[in-house]
Amino acid sequence: MASVQTPTSVPAPAAAPQESASLSSAEADYNEKGRSPGLQYTKEEEKRVVRKIDLMVLPILSVTFCLQYLDKTALNYANLFGMQTSLHLTSDQFSWLGSIFYFAYLIGSNPSSMLLQRYPMGRVLGVAAIIWGVIIMTTAATSNFGGAMANRFFLGLVESIVTPGLVLQTGMWYKLEEQPGRQLWWYSFQGWAAVIGGLLGYGVGHITGALAEWTYIFLILGAVTILWGALVFFYLPDTLVKAKFFNDRERAIALDRVAKNKSGLKNKTFKWYQVKHAMKDPKTYLLFFMSIAAQIPNGTITNFSTVITKGIGNFTTLQTTLLGIPPNVIQVAALLISGYLASTIPNTRVIIMTAGNIACVVAAACMAYLPAADRWPRLVAFWITPSQSIGFSLSLVMVSANTGGFTKKSFTAATTFVGYCIGNIIGPHFYKPEESPIFKTAVISMLAGYCIKTGLGIVLGVYMWNENKRRDRLYAETGGQSEKESEEEGMLDRTEFENPGFRYSL
Repeated sequence: MASVQTPTSVPAPAAAPQESASLSSAEADYNEKGRSPGLQYTKEEEKRVVRKIDLMVLPILSVTFCLQYLDKTALNYANLFGMQTSLHLTSDQFSWLGSIFYFAYLIGSNPSSMLLQRYPMGRVLGVAAIIWGVIIMTTAATSNFGGAMANRFFLGLVESIVTPGLVLQTGMWYKLEEQPGRQLWWYSFQGWAAVIGGLLGYGVGHITGALAEWTYIFLILGAVTILWGALVFFYLPDTLVKAKFFNDRERAIALDRVAKNKSGLKNKTFKWYQVKHAMKDPKTYLLFFMSIAAQIPNGTITNFSTVITKGIGNFTTLQTTLLGIPPNVIQVAALLISGYLASTIPNTRVIIMTAGNIACVVAAACMAYLPAADRWPRLVAFWITPSQSIGFSLSLVMVSANTGGFTKKSFTAATTFVGYCIGNIIGPHFYKPEESPIFKTAVISMLAGYCIKTGLGIVLGVYMWNENKRRDRLYAETGGQSEKESEEEGMLDRTEFENPGFRYSL
């Protein structure tokens, strides 16, 4: 999606603090291999570069996110096949298996952002995938509450690096108007993961081996993840500057494209002044609280969607695994359509995010207030709730597209995922099995979360719109940088506070 039109010049930015004055990492690469003066290229050349990125990078991001989500939610399918009974867990203890994952995720968020900044992302994500694949396989060996808690803690610690890394990757490879479509594309693999999980559960239900049925889920998923991690380690480039699939001209075109984002490339120098900028930015706090509100419902759905589905209609176990497929197909379709619209219709991200949130508010209200006897209307309403990922995924686009400076972007992403963890820690504890088939407490918590994040999303959109207008007025009054100079400021790792030519994409 195209950003708000930027004037040809803007006021000169304030001088960056001393710690940002020296160039390093991507800044040095940019100066050495960056945009050629007066570089010109055809639309067809640009399309060829984008096709290469779509072919070589986007599938890696998509499958990595798919496996991360599938491995994280394997607990949901394992529960359907007797994991809770096998480990002699109470309902509260099983809820804590969901929550402890996000406590670890919370602890790992900021160290993960530093690892992603300091070391090659492809290597970091590849190693992380191999390690969490091993952890997933060892889940099958747990035999009690303590062992399962330790296993889930380390899984959350390692997986905390994945989604923030994918968000940063998307911002580095694609133009602003391309980011919603690509980010919602790889985020849609959350839906595909759930479809695969349902089919895997159905298949496991027919295994007659020596092990407990639920253990096969972890063994299969862990083995696949380890193999995929090795591929990511060797094939995912750290930045587009180091992408071996580009020739020199394609690399220059790729750099010129992302320079127009005015948010820069990866920079290995951690800049504390950019953290201070993030702490002063209202967007940081709005995204943080939006994330908490969004993930309270998600904490319930991720860990208990199968048993809630089974309780709503009193379905058999195998029927429940198949009935878990439609909501995820709906989720995939909603994400792809939303990504397409947000990429092709300018300044519609906040509108689309709000529409997705409102759909979830209506669905949760139907679940809360329709009679228990209306099992199919309530089930269909439950199928709509995964569409909440439209709002959350587009809020991640706000981080990658509307934040300048790599340290500031990394810190904002980490803060957003702290909120993500808090919501997911809280969410599972609203599930009360004795409230079947209404699950009143869980459903009311979902409704409240959807309402809060809808309101905060609107506030975020109004803030960015007003800030764009303020910058436009300032330009009209004083003049300043050229458009090209503003792009150069972004490529030299300046935050949007230092770059008056920056405009928020709505």
